[in-house]
Amino acid sequence: MKQCACRILVLLAMVCFANISYAQLSPSAQRKELESKRMELLEKIKQAKKVLEETRRKQTSTVTQLKAISSQIKTRERIINNVQDQIRVLGEQIEESRDSLEKLKADLEKLKQDYAKSILSAYKSRNVYDKMMFVFSAQSFNQAIKRIQYLNQYSDYRQRQAALILSTQSEIISALNQMLAKKQEKMALIGMKESEKKELEQDKQEESRVLVSLQQQEKDVRKQLAESQAAAKKLNRAIEEMIAREIEEARRKEEARRREEAAKAAALAGKTSTPSKAEPAKPTKSESSDLFLTPEVIKMSSDFEQNKNNLPWPVERGYIAESFGTHNHPTLKGVQVNNNGVDISTQPNASVRAVFKGKVTKVFNVPGMGKIVLINHGKYFTAYARLASVSVQEGQHVDSKQNIGVVDTNEEGVTEVQFQIWNMDKKLDPEAWLKN
Repeated sequence: MKQCACRILVLLAMVCFANISYAQLSPSAQRKELESKRMELLEKIKQAKKVLEETRRKQTSTVTQLKAISSQIKTRERIINNVQDQIRVLGEQIEESRDSLEKLKADLEKLKQDYAKSILSAYKSRNVYDKMMFVFSAQSFNQAIKRIQYLNQYSDYRQRQAALILSTQSEIISALNQMLAKKQEKMALIGMKESEKKELEQDKQEESRVLVSLQQQEKDVRKQLAESQAAAKKLNRAIEEMIAREIEEARRKEEARRREEAAKAAALAGKTSTPSKAEPAKPTKSESSDLFLTPEVIKMSSDFEQNKNNLPWPVERGYIAESFGTHNHPTLKGVQVNNNGVDISTQPNASVRAVFKGKVTKVFNVPGMGKIVLINHGKYFTAYARLASVSVQEGQHVDSKQNIGVVDTNEEGVTEVQFQIWNMDKKLDPEAWLKN
């Protein structure tokens, strides 16, 4: 009897184990994340295509068109990698499904064998007289009762075996259907990957065509580059000066506050009621740069740092047309360009928003860069350039994702916002801070 009971428990455990393995076949968090990422990348492709459609109507190739194509190529390559990762995850799940299916089949075979043995045993002892003799041959009344219980439990055991067999068969059919569905999904992803590869090849061909066309317009391209670089330098100088003034003003206020507290402390100690004429020791350069770091500034800076790689974009929809740092010009050989932030291409009349809570330090204009908003976030600053209009004022406190203006569209039909992040006087790569 104990062996029979243990046997039933083992069989139940095997089925439960199979159910756990089968549960792992449901879509994982990793696949959901990959699919979500793919949809975001497709949205960037969609934005780039809109820019391309606008530039194609003009029948002339522009640097903006080339940037849009290049961005589309990079995004499409990321989509291909994303789909490849999804195929890999699906492949792993299919293998897990196959292993689970084999275990279920083995369990079913074992159940069938055990059930066949029990049926054969029951067949051999099918005579009611034999069962009665088995009971009546007991040496005591208690033993007879136990033998009756044994016969009843043995009958129940066979019924449970039959139920387990049916349940396991159902599990096998369900697992098989799931595996077939994943195989079909995998085939669809493979087809999607091949389609993206074809699109990528077409994008590269168009990029080559536009590049050749622009190289034939080198004079105009150089002129546009010189104008944009001059405007960028003016913007850079203006931001550096404003940040320096902001830091100096904060340092001066904090220094005055500390002097006042020191004087109050001295007066309370009964040292003197007359301010000392002796000048306090001047702080070193490194100490001076940190004097403005009040508890409030430190808290704001820490909050900003904790959101690295998770800041919202300054526009709701768009793609990076030009990245941060120094890189080769897309058409002019031997010419390098420097970007202090990132250029984000977006839709005309798109709202520009603050990426984090802070205080508007300055609203100003720079020829060639439109209106600019500089926002302070402790020791960090964010700058938003190429705005057509501004909806905030200097000294105003703003929240994350609060609209601060509308992006400008230049005479060539280019709609881009220039976005920068500074850590005091140090320029940072915004792509490392924005949510990917």
